[in-house]
Amino acid sequence: MIRNINQYSLSIIIPTMNEINSLKKTLKIIEKIKVKKEYLIIYSNQFTPLNIQKEIFKLKKKYKHLNYFPQKKPFVGGAIDLGIKKSKKKYLAIMAADLETNPYELKNMVKFSKKNLDSIISADRWISKKGFSEYGVIKFLANFFFQKLIKFFFKYEILDFTFAYRIYPKKVLKKYSISELRHGFALEMLLKPIKKGIKVVTVPAKWKKRVEGNSSITLQSYFSYLKVFCKNI
Repeated sequence: MIRNINQYSLSIIIPTMNEINSLKKTLKIIEKIKVKKEYLIIYSNQFTPLNIQKEIFKLKKKYKHLNYFPQKKPFVGGAIDLGIKKSKKKYLAIMAADLETNPYELKNMVKFSKKNLDSIISADRWISKKGFSEYGVIKFLANFFFQKLIKFFFKYEILDFTFAYRIYPKKVLKKYSISELRHGFALEMLLKPIKKGIKVVTVPAKWKKRVEGNSSITLQSYFSYLKVFCKNI
């Protein structure tokens, strides 16, 4: 583990399907963060249209530290798993290409990461005022009660266990392979390190509904959270 923040470096994993304009905006914003970094864009040969793939390939000309890879395992967890294996920096950030993970917030997360070098930095929508925008009442209530359920069983000082916007020390994910490939991977990637004694620092975050592309969340995605929960209690 590094002890000199001048050695801090960050691999930023961004899975994408067809949100090319949102991806470009995300890159433009996080490019301003003054840290040694690389972008790992993970796309799908099956679900990312060829014209979008070509746009992704062109981004390499603008961002020399950008690499792109077609995912091998399915679903968003499969994309993140590939990004972890391809990452080369000392720290690793996971976020989305659709702007539901606010790229402006990454700078603050990096700041916290530099101050807590051994910890996971996790964006938390529940400690932020108006942390949800256009989330939907039913979805909001389901999220609220599920978070309370997790907290009841695990007693961790965390309010948002399922928001996949985080920074990890690379060593925490050494030899790690995601087992739940649907959206439940986000819960898995928090519970497993915590159970091994890794500290989690939460920072306020705001979620806003995407304006481009279609969500990949299905009913099976929601069940995947329950699947991970039951495996870990």
